[in-house]
Amino acid sequence: MANLSRRGFFGLGTAAAVSMASLPALAIDQGYEAMLLKCIDPRFTTNTWAYMAGRGWQNLYSQFNIAGGPIGVVAPAFVKWHETFWENLAISVQLHNVKRVVGITHRDCGAAAVAYGDRIKTDKAFETQMNTMALRQFRTEVLKRQPQVIVELGIMDLNGAVEPVT
Repeated sequence: MANLSRRGFFGLGTAAAVSMASLPALAIDQGYEAMLLKCIDPRFTTNTWAYMAGRGWQNLYSQFNIAGGPIGVVAPAFVKWHETFWENLAISVQLHNVKRVVGITHRDCGAAAVAYGDRIKTDKAFETQMNTMALRQFRTEVLKRQPQVIVELGIMDLNGAVEPVT
């Protein structure tokens, strides 16, 4: 240490501090509280993050994004996508002890229109009905494969508010 200049000593201290700061990232994985399934629509990225953070789950959930979110996982129009999600959910539960699955659809979803027709764009009651049907089907399919998890469902409005679906 006697041969280190002030600059060298400062560099050594900085390296040690950076190493210590990265320790939480090296901590043992204790599992995630939830897995979020949501649509790829970028209009809802910030709102879904805020929703999950508001639940106290910031950095405690994983997410899977696919067009339509839960609709993309259950609608016949997207049948080729289904198995990918179910395999991902299985490995997430296995590796990270996921306790719950949160499925969120949203208003004005293009994938929902592909799955259920253009009426969904102009008839809010029909849009709600089809989102609710898809979410309930999603819950049934999750519980068939992972009966130990809790499933929470919601429809996100354009303003970010989430209407729970039971």
